[in-house]
Amino acid sequence: MRRFGEVTALAGIDLAVRPGEMLTLLGPSGSGKTTLLKVIAGFEIPDEGEVYLGSRNVTLAPPAKRDIGMVFQNYALFPHMTVAENVAFPLQMRKVPRAECERRVREALQLVDLPAHGDRLPRQLSGGQQQRVALARAVVFGPSLLLLDEPFGALDRKLREQMQLEVRRLQRRLGLTAVFVTHDQEEALVLSDRIAVMDAGRIAQLGTPQEIYRLPANRFVAGFIGESNLFRAKVVAADSAEIEGGTRVRLPAGAPGAGADIGLLLRPERATQLSAGEVADFTIACKVSEIVYLGETIKYRLQADGGLDVIVRWPFRGSGATLAVGDRVTVGWDRDDMHWIHWS
Repeated sequence: MRRFGEVTALAGIDLAVRPGEMLTLLGPSGSGKTTLLKVIAGFEIPDEGEVYLGSRNVTLAPPAKRDIGMVFQNYALFPHMTVAENVAFPLQMRKVPRAECERRVREALQLVDLPAHGDRLPRQLSGGQQQRVALARAVVFGPSLLLLDEPFGALDRKLREQMQLEVRRLQRRLGLTAVFVTHDQEEALVLSDRIAVMDAGRIAQLGTPQEIYRLPANRFVAGFIGESNLFRAKVVAADSAEIEGGTRVRLPAGAPGAGADIGLLLRPERATQLSAGEVADFTIACKVSEIVYLGETIKYRLQADGGLDVIVRWPFRGSGATLAVGDRVTVGWDRDDMHWIHWS
């Protein structure tokens, strides 16, 4: 637990990172993810609880004694030092012999594809190159844990995507145990072995990217991860529920008994455009109210006859590509593409 005055930034966190995995802390601003990272790094001391690195209790250990590498959004490079000197700094602090230090620096710069940049100053590098130097400095001493605090936030989209893949390859190649902090859902889905979704200082759900996206545990995760249709429904029978407007829906397996209030999650990309006479487990007639072109896909905002707003997304040259505002369309979801959650 970590409090700041009357504000509880972290409450009831119980998290173990598996050796060799990339675990991402994902959540909106104020959810506690950066505070948790600072507690792990030693920049914040918890008011309650303990931090272990392997079998070693490091709760009160200063950051420099934790054997942790860190990469920040602002790179945190020493501007007066060359690239090689920046990378060598953590080795010098550990009094590594000069010849060994030079060898490790060469290897680290090779790992991040900057073998010929050792003599340059940080200001002579692009943003992506500076981030690579920061990454080399963080891994050069073989840390037990690598922490990455929104390291790509200052990069443009194309470079950010490139760096995401490079970091993932490097993490896997070196077998690094890593904790990554981001508010970017897509980044978390791309990079992670597991994701801890944080809300109000707690872990709302911990799971693989597939589990988090397809099987969100509650309304917060369902609304935060990806775009979705989330409808409140009343269970009326063992395998069916009724949503607002009176639409009857066949429920996925494991739903609660009659009378329960649930949320029904339907991802936009899983919808099917139905022809006359076709039905699905969830079928709803709508009118197209808005069209958003997204390059490879088109997003349609639909107004259902019962008054619900529905979002579907299809490939540009696939199903639904020729719809226009005002068109009538019937869409459906199969039972296996629906997910229920408790509403309360």
